[in-house]
Amino acid sequence: MPKLSLRPPIAVVITLEGLATSALGCYGCSWNDTPAIDALAATGVVWDRWTSPIDRPGGLIARWLEDSRAVIAPKDQPDDADPAATVFLTDDPKLTLPEDQFGFAQAIALEPTLKRLPAETVESTVVAQAFASAISTVTAKTRLLWIHSGMLRDHWDAPASDDDAGEQVTEPVEDQTQLPPATAEPFFLPPSTDPPARRLSESDDPDLLFAWMQRYAAQVRLLDQMIELLGDSLRSRRPTILLAGASGFSLGENGWLGHHVGPLRSPDIRLPMLVSRGGPLRVPSLQSATDLPELIQRMAGIRPLVTPTQWCRPDDAGALSVETESDRAVKAVTTSNWFYVDDAEASGRSSEHLYVKPDDVNDVNDISRLRREVLNEFANVP
Repeated sequence: MPKLSLRPPIAVVITLEGLATSALGCYGCSWNDTPAIDALAATGVVWDRWTSPIDRPGGLIARWLEDSRAVIAPKDQPDDADPAATVFLTDDPKLTLPEDQFGFAQAIALEPTLKRLPAETVESTVVAQAFASAISTVTAKTRLLWIHSGMLRDHWDAPASDDDAGEQVTEPVEDQTQLPPATAEPFFLPPSTDPPARRLSESDDPDLLFAWMQRYAAQVRLLDQMIELLGDSLRSRRPTILLAGASGFSLGENGWLGHHVGPLRSPDIRLPMLVSRGGPLRVPSLQSATDLPELIQRMAGIRPLVTPTQWCRPDDAGALSVETESDRAVKAVTTSNWFYVDDAEASGRSSEHLYVKPDDVNDVNDISRLRREVLNEFANVP
């Protein structure tokens, strides 16, 4: 008979700025491998339409932490609670920790050394150092560990490999009298750790987008390795792992590359969200990302993450909607059937767009001119 662990279970929350659904296998990615994240999704719950109500740098993570205070530091918590019971750790230089540490018993703000070139080893990367520090803080009494990283937004230092764009491998020519036919010059990215922030144009090299996608994929694979390491190190604690994006990242959608660049579109606010238990189950209905604190509370209380009533809830346009506050748009609303956005503030003129949801995931087909009556409905809602 197997021995039962006497150690209490632990809840682990991992949130990242700039985590796109398009690079994760459990969200249908065919050009990147994320086996550890996909394994969590295979046994847990995945939200297909987890939508952010905030489109401002650092806005969503700040909202999550503020709204989670009651879960992290409940009123009935004894004054002599263990200082390692709830731990928050971040490498995000743009997130300020208040004096009360968002209610955490322990809050750690790392100050990693950022380098201009990719790291030589996985262990020396920023995200590896963050996860190693997080693992070292866990004690037998830790019930909640929250790791927040800005690495995908700010610093791409995954070690270079032969498969990465930027690495040119040439075959030796044995017979110099028979030179190979002339081919187009290959495209290579500079060996920098700076993420892109640019608009794509017709003059760009055709391989530019693919090269940046491969570099982003390397960062996500690095994250995947760290999640696997974390799960293995906490295996005896029966961890429940929650992984969520605190903001998205444009990888060529609508002609843009980068974090919080260009006009507001679905890839910026449709975020990855999954929990490693309670499944396998996919939640197809629209849900606001403000619900994350409630899910953490359910995780901590070993309660169902999604009830049958919630999963079977009908998706009619009048009942479900998420309005997104943005510094890039006058108005943005996601419903069960539509994504409406008015870019007038950013463009300086009326610029309304309408996309069918959930079919048009990346806002490929703007049908605003065909459905004027729907535009009017959104425009007239205060």
